[in-house]
Amino acid sequence: VRSFWICHVHPFFVCTRLVFAIANALTGTIGTIYLLGRGLSYTEIGLVWSVTLFFSTVLDFPTGNFADLHGRKTAYVLGVISIGVGNFIFGVGETIAVFFVAAFFVGFGAAQISGSISSWVVDEQIKAGKQDEVRKIFGDGSSASSIGGIVGGLLIGLFFGGPLEVLYFISAVLFIGLGVFVFAAIPDNYGKPGGKWISLPKEVISYFVHSLPLIIASTVLVLTFACYTVFLFLWQPLALEYGILKGDLGYLYAIFMAGSAAGAFIMGRISKKIQAIFILLFCFAITATGFFTISLNLGMAGLVTGLLQFAIGYGGFIPVLYAWMNTFIPSSIRASSSSLIGTIGTGGIIVLQVLMGAFVELWGFMAASLCAVVFALVGGILLIILYKRM
Repeated sequence: VRSFWICHVHPFFVCTRLVFAIANALTGTIGTIYLLGRGLSYTEIGLVWSVTLFFSTVLDFPTGNFADLHGRKTAYVLGVISIGVGNFIFGVGETIAVFFVAAFFVGFGAAQISGSISSWVVDEQIKAGKQDEVRKIFGDGSSASSIGGIVGGLLIGLFFGGPLEVLYFISAVLFIGLGVFVFAAIPDNYGKPGGKWISLPKEVISYFVHSLPLIIASTVLVLTFACYTVFLFLWQPLALEYGILKGDLGYLYAIFMAGSAAGAFIMGRISKKIQAIFILLFCFAITATGFFTISLNLGMAGLVTGLLQFAIGYGGFIPVLYAWMNTFIPSSIRASSSSLIGTIGTGGIIVLQVLMGAFVELWGFMAASLCAVVFALVGGILLIILYKRM
């Protein structure tokens, strides 16, 4: 089995992203309204999400070191199983304290996943002399992730009519099953097997602070996640306000993921012909126009149009950014550096999620959409500054 998948890294990565996305879609489609239905306010929902982000941020860099020292596959398997456990706890939860516990497991899992499987793919492709295919693989992986989101959303819209917590249980089973599959399917690879926990973080941090592209990459990642935070807060309640039924939210999520798949597929294909910075600039531009469209309060048509624009920008941005930044990272510290950038990306919005929840309660969805426009414009300006420096 391992001999087969080591010769087929591209389809392996696509398969893992597909299953992960289906499992994630089952809860992402209804996460906000599920917690609202459990009696939480928007501010309390922001707190729950911030717990996830806090632990994924605090543990991200150490788990990246763990992946480089003790195995990228091992870290990924621990991560997806932990997310599965967290989703199960979400499904049985009744109080905010229990949801905090669930958020911890999800955050711990997200920290393990960050940078582990992508670093595994990059190094396996380098060993095979196929490093030029990494951007295409990441682009196809993001497309598969979006397709998984479409499948999950459509399944909910077409067939699901039961209590929402059942979706958390199904998601938990899929995540744990994915962990078992990856454990059996591939061999592990390492950055610095047998290295020291103390020396590796020093090396990574020193390398990072002397690399302007990595500093800019981590900053624009914060701004991208900030835009996604606004999306999480507004799309489900706003759709219900426009007359969409809860059971039909899956269709809207499928539309969003279709746009994300298109963005990832297109940007992954053109990244060999166009400089990555120009692609990232375009993604920020279309993200800004998407949220501006939503802010016009044009009803359901405006919401769908805006979400599609944001989906194309967000879907194309992430794979291009990760493939681009890996060109500046040596193999020996790849997972650790990716985790450090992920730490900065998620850490930058821990407080923002709570503040954005309170902002929505005070000022409403349209004002939150305009905040996302500002986030995207600032990201574009930073990329222009980097281009001039380079």
